[in-house]
Formats: sequence, structure tokens, C-alpha cells
Amino acid sequence: MATKDELIRGLELLITEANRIADSLTEEQWARTVDLDGWKNVEVLAHLAGVGGMVVPIVGALGSQAPGGDLVGNLDIDQINAGMVQARAGKGARELAEEITKNYNGIIDFIRQAPDDLLQKRANAGGYRDLPVGDILVRMVVLHGLGHIYSVYSSLFFAERPA
Repeated sequence: MATKDELIRGLELLITEANRIADSLTEEQWARTVDLDGWKNVEVLAHLAGVGGMVVPIVGALGSQAPGGDLVGNLDIDQINAGMVQARAGKGARELAEEITKNYNGIIDFIRQAPDDLLQKRANAGGYRDLPVGDILVRMVVLHGLGHIYSVYSSLFFAERPA
């Protein structure tokens, strides 16, 4: 099971990398489409900022989940994601990185104060079945976020390689 320290270190890495990438790309690079959903690179940061604002309520829902429940259930994840991105339309990479920093630092503060049994409680979220909440957070927040940041970097690698 993921410990508080592991979660916090993962979230800190996500914050660091979001800020690093925010200051690394040109406007042209930010405007490239990278994601399978058709998102531009800057929209990937918008998505991450939106996710960061949802994590604390998600943890609460996981912590109070009835046996056999499913956090994802009948949610339209694509619609939720599109709404998060649309709500941040027109924001630049630096502004989105600042929102990511604020939101994910809020998650870190929450985790520091969360009772240990909350992160140990077993829950379900989509295909993640009967896992400790802490492990679900590692997968749905930390690895998810880092994967998106890597997708932006990889779009540059494949687009700018010499033929």
C-alpha cells in the first residue's frame, strides 16, 4: 500500500514537472495536439489542473464507499474531462502550472492530515478493484498526471526528430 510519504513525494514530483514543462515550451509547441482525446499540449495542463481540484472530494467518496460500490460507476469521464479543459480555455501554461501547484499542494496538505485508515481502506474505482485508497491515488493522480506530462514531452521528441 502506498504510504503518505510516497504519495506526497509523487505529488511533489508532479508539481515540479508541471512547472518545469510550463517554462520549457514555445507557443507553437503548446498549440500542438498531443493527446488521444485531441487535446493540445496546453489543454493537458488544463486537465491536470482540473483533476487536482477534484482529488480531495474523490478521496472522501472512496473513504465512505459502501462495500461493492464503484466511484466511477455511471460517470461520463469524457464529459467531465472535457468540462475541466473547457473551463480553463484561454489560460496559458504558466497560469495552469500555478493552478496545478496550488491544487496539488492542497492535496498534499489533506494527505498529511488524513487518518491512516482512510488511505488503507479498500475501494473500487472503475477497473481498480478492491485496492487501498492510497494505491488508487497513486494510479489515478500521480502516475496519471506524470503520464500526461510525459505525453507532452514525447510529442516534441517524435515531432522534432530528424528524418
